[in-house]
Amino acid sequence: MLIAESDWKKFKELYKLALDRFCMGVLADAQTIAQHDALSPHARYLMLYRLMRDRDKDIARTFDRYSRSGAPIALRLMVKHDLLTEAELSILSDAAREEIADVVRQPYELEWVDEIGRED
Repeated sequence: MLIAESDWKKFKELYKLALDRFCMGVLADAQTIAQHDALSPHARYLMLYRLMRDRDKDIARTFDRYSRSGAPIALRLMVKHDLLTEAELSILSDAAREEIADVVRQPYELEWVDEIGRED
């Protein structure tokens, strides 16, 4: 499904905003993990590795759809990952907003690992 040309122009703006917000969120989470001194360096490394692996999949799914036909799916994923506010989305047409109205926002949350023990 193609979005309207007027929505495509607005999508380009929202795309840049959401991509920056996604990247800033990953960087903030990485910093939080790296500075979490309650975990060993190895546990923090494993968390960082998993974070980057998981978010790399999400960034590809969400932001590799830079076309008019891929925009509706990309918008749905941007909303799902809570990367755009309702006010920001309000620039889209009613038809475009109806396409994403049923999306449930699921903001990212860090899942802390238990300390990984090793046998000596």
